[in-house]
Amino acid sequence: MTHRLIAKFITLMCIGVVIGCASVPKEAGFPDVQKLIEQRIGWRVHWNQGTPEDTAVADAVRSMLRQELTPDAAVQIALLNNRSLQATYEDLGIAQADVVQAGLLRNPVFLASFRFQDKAIGGHRSTNTEFSVDQDFLDLFVRPLRKKVAAEQFEQEKLRIGNAILNLAAEVRSAYYILLADEQMLEMRRTVSRATEAAADIAGRQHEAGTLRTLDLTNQQGFHAQAKLDVVRIETMIIADRERLNRLMWLWGTDTTWKLPNRLPELPKAEVALEHLESTAVSQRLDIAAAHHETQAIAHALLLTKKFRYVSMLDFGVDTEHDVADGVNLTGPHLTIELPIFDQRQAKIARIEAQLRQSQQRLSSLSIDIRSEVREARDRLMASRNVVKYYHDVVLPLRQRIVDESQLYYNGMLIGVYELLLAKQNQINAGREYIEALRDYWTARSDVDRAVGGRLRDIAETPQPPTQPVEQSATQPSKSFELIHQH
Repeated sequence: MTHRLIAKFITLMCIGVVIGCASVPKEAGFPDVQKLIEQRIGWRVHWNQGTPEDTAVADAVRSMLRQELTPDAAVQIALLNNRSLQATYEDLGIAQADVVQAGLLRNPVFLASFRFQDKAIGGHRSTNTEFSVDQDFLDLFVRPLRKKVAAEQFEQEKLRIGNAILNLAAEVRSAYYILLADEQMLEMRRTVSRATEAAADIAGRQHEAGTLRTLDLTNQQGFHAQAKLDVVRIETMIIADRERLNRLMWLWGTDTTWKLPNRLPELPKAEVALEHLESTAVSQRLDIAAAHHETQAIAHALLLTKKFRYVSMLDFGVDTEHDVADGVNLTGPHLTIELPIFDQRQAKIARIEAQLRQSQQRLSSLSIDIRSEVREARDRLMASRNVVKYYHDVVLPLRQRIVDESQLYYNGMLIGVYELLLAKQNQINAGREYIEALRDYWTARSDVDRAVGGRLRDIAETPQPPTQPVEQSATQPSKSFELIHQH
């Protein structure tokens, strides 16, 4: 009878352990993250876990790098290749392991004790032995709520990682446009440098002929020196901005020799509707969804603590003892219960209640901050668009007319070469400011994408055919400059 009771208890424990056991899935919820990112921005993400697919992804990255790098390609490379993002994916494995752990039953505890007689009885010494097996039965009731807490935390982790991916995509896109604008402005700075060099050369010859004051010569030389410094400054900025993009795409060695297009994308003809961005952002931002799951996890933890505040230990077991004196085995159950006399979990409950209120306030604050962020990004986008249009429609054509008129006056010997060069420099400076405004527009677009938690894909980002002669006059030296340089 005794052995059968012990056998039944051990069988019950084994069944409980089997029910509670579960393997840890290797994908750890990553397919959900992949689907989420594909829905939001349409790009692919990959978790490098030592599979054959890793090689195919690496080959795809190198293939994109051999072509002219577009903003979409830069984002895709970063999402596939960024090692900081790969490290973040491991948090999914940690959270998945916590979910599995929350569903496991605690292991039974086996206890054995041996007591030896201090003197022999009947010519020999006997040993008193005792064995017991204990199981925490409270764990059976706590397990469902514990799994809910871990599941909410797992969902929070998936959303947090998804939000990190979206933030990286927006950061890469902004870095791309900043670098492309710098390289485009470098050509304009070099054009200005060539113009001031021509002016300084002419001024030097005139000064030698005695027809130009030393002050005027020095001024022209100063303009040229400043133009050369501007070229060096923008070259230094390009080095820093290019390396920033390399870091975001996690490129090194020969992979850093990628090429960019010559020009920024022009302003789209039409803008997407921006009336309901606030409500869209609040409903689809992943960070606010993650904050909501955090609040839910804390609420489940509070319920768990309150429900079992008076019973935190409930161990049931079976033990058997061999009584040497009587020569019999004594077997039976035993129960261990903690008496909640001093600690009734009041401090732990108060702590979790404070954490819950804190989480709720953070969720409310985040919602307000997101609305403000969306309004700011939207207004900056529209302001940048208006500035670009004004430069394109008003400032650049006006500067072109000034250069054309100055060329006519110069040909008629009504103005000097310096006035013509000044008109051309002013035109180039206006072109540089146009590029800066266009850069600000595209970075503002990236910020709007980040603010709404996805990508506004209604605008085509392909360059429009350049309008002549406005863009040409803003980015290339005119014939008047070439004629002056020949003099």
